[in-house]
This record gives sequence, structure tokens and C-alpha cells, in this order.
Amino acid sequence: MWLTLLTGCIPVLHSPDGGAAATSDYVKPENAWPAAESVPPLEGAGFEVGEVVPHESLLDQNGDTTDLWQFYGDVWVLDVSTIWCGPCQAMASTLQETADAYKDEGFVYVTILRQDLDGEVPEQDDLQYWVDSWEIVDQPVLSDASGFTDAITGGTTFPALLVVNRDLTVASRVTVPDDALLVEAIEAAL
Repeated sequence: MWLTLLTGCIPVLHSPDGGAAATSDYVKPENAWPAAESVPPLEGAGFEVGEVVPHESLLDQNGDTTDLWQFYGDVWVLDVSTIWCGPCQAMASTLQETADAYKDEGFVYVTILRQDLDGEVPEQDDLQYWVDSWEIVDQPVLSDASGFTDAITGGTTFPALLVVNRDLTVASRVTVPDDALLVEAIEAAL
């Protein structure tokens, strides 16, 4: 019985039909971020190059729900960070500058915070703290309450930086938290 209870809480990243990501679940959210009106049928879900980013909805710094698929049609960075991580903070310090440099080309910088200063799931006030600390003016900062980003980070490697194509496929992974490498990957995707 205990084994059943323990294994019942482990998140599994797949869709019920064996890999096809259902778009019927996408509904354009009401929030401050760019949002596609609809998303065409997509297959596969994961974080490897060429895979479609999983369909997830998360709380943003404004208390609104943000759907990762709403960025269909944009090139975007998926930055999985923690509040306590020094390299994450270094990337956040230039986030708005990077976003501003490409805003006219359909670009969004999405930060997903996995842990607060105590290693817990960030709440809305933690997200706002991150926004205020790094002077993030107009980019989404989200909380990963479900832990789905562990598939990107292995639960321990922060920050994890993915550049996502306009069709929601992962274009590249930036393995070293470095602004120049991230800009190079963004420019290749644009």
C-alpha cells in the first residue's frame, strides 16, 4: 500500500495518448503576456532539442495563470532558476536588457522559479521579489508548484536555459549560464 501511495505522487511527463500533446486543452489565458489565439496540433512533449515544450499552466508574479503554450508564435527563453542561486541572479540581472534587445522580433524571456530562499515552492510575493530585485519590467516570472521543471534541471542544476522556437519546439540548450552564449542561441532561433 505504501508503495502505491509513494509512486502515485511522482509526476510523469507524457500525455494520455502516448505522446501526442492535445491542443484542445489550450485556452488563451487572460494575463499581461503575449498570447496565441490558438495552437495547432502538436506531438511529443519534452525538453530535448526538437521536442515540444510540455503544456503547463503556472502562476505569474501578478497572480494570473500563464500557459507556456501561449507563447506559440514567439521565440522565447525558458529560464529555470531559483531565488538562492548566484548564477541565476547573474542571468536575471541582464534579463530585461536581453528582452528589450529583441522585443520587436517577437521575443519573450520566461523565468520559472523552482525554489525560494528556503528551498520551497515560490509564492506570488517571492515572484514579485525577483521582479523587483532584478528590475524586470515586462517579462513573466512564474512559479513551478508541480515540479515539472525537474525534467530540465534534474532537480539540482540551476539555471537551466532553453531557447524555444516559434512552434514551441526546443531550439537549443545553453549549458553554461553566460549572456553571450544565450544571445547567440536567441539570434540563431530568430
